[in-house]
Amino acid sequence: MSKLKLGAAITVGAFLLAGCASADADDAADAEDQVTKLTVGITPIANAAHLYIAIEEGFFEEEGLEVTPSTIQATSTAVPSLMNDELQVALMNSIPVVTAASKNLPITVISGSDRYSKDASLDTTALVVSPKNDIAEVADLAGKTVAVVGLKSGPDLALHVVLDEAGVDVDDVEIVEISYPDMMPALESERIDAAFLVDPFLSVAKGEGFETISQPFTDGLGGMTALQWVSSDSFVESNPDTARKFNAAIAKAGEFANDNPDKVRGVLPEFTSLSEEAINNAILPFYDATVSPQDLQDHADLMGEHDFIDKGHVVEGLLWSDDDR
Repeated sequence: MSKLKLGAAITVGAFLLAGCASADADDAADAEDQVTKLTVGITPIANAAHLYIAIEEGFFEEEGLEVTPSTIQATSTAVPSLMNDELQVALMNSIPVVTAASKNLPITVISGSDRYSKDASLDTTALVVSPKNDIAEVADLAGKTVAVVGLKSGPDLALHVVLDEAGVDVDDVEIVEISYPDMMPALESERIDAAFLVDPFLSVAKGEGFETISQPFTDGLGGMTALQWVSSDSFVESNPDTARKFNAAIAKAGEFANDNPDKVRGVLPEFTSLSEEAINNAILPFYDATVSPQDLQDHADLMGEHDFIDKGHVVEGLLWSDDDR
């Protein structure tokens, strides 16, 4: 090979190598810039507001995530949607989470969301009654009809606990499932005698003269983990980086929300139909991303006591472990 041909070969080879290197760099950049889309299930309550905070403040975008909220009326309905990948993540109450785990359904808690307050003044929920009836305390609920957002849910368990503490046989109370937006009309029409409401719906009820007879979450479950962010086993196993990124963004959003209550109130109109007055008067939750295996076991033990699940159920492998993160 002549020097000219050798030089040409080297030049072409160098050009091709440079092109490969450039392509590799472009591929890496494209991978970094790639956006992962998630559909996340939430109920239209203030506990879900930090998801919208994470969207509006760009916390998900910083992690390369594009999140679309999807409204569900009761967290128990989220499990089938997680299983068939209609939802990739859902905000769920501890009770349907532990119930699903007790049935060996493949779901995973990836992060905490908030806890039940020990301070009644900070509790965003209450059991309310119409001032027209003769119900003054929980002990008066025998023979009455009480609405909760979901049977075998967090509110249902808390109601069981306070009924038991008041000496009321749960079998003497008709507990019915009604969505939060429909509870007030049901109270007003006297279809039900009491409703377990959460803010911002609770603030509306108080504003219209409905009376609080108990705060079952504070009285029965104070300090326990309340809601968690949940995914399917298969999604987390296939997408651990996405789960980490979601956790980072939602934890950041929770801290931001705790420090900026006006921002929380500002996003509530996006997923609730409440008036400005109701939103301004709403008690906001304290967001807390921490959750431990013992937190979930405490729920399982209490659920066993009240026949929500079999007694003695041991929660194992439900929480995404630190080793997985």
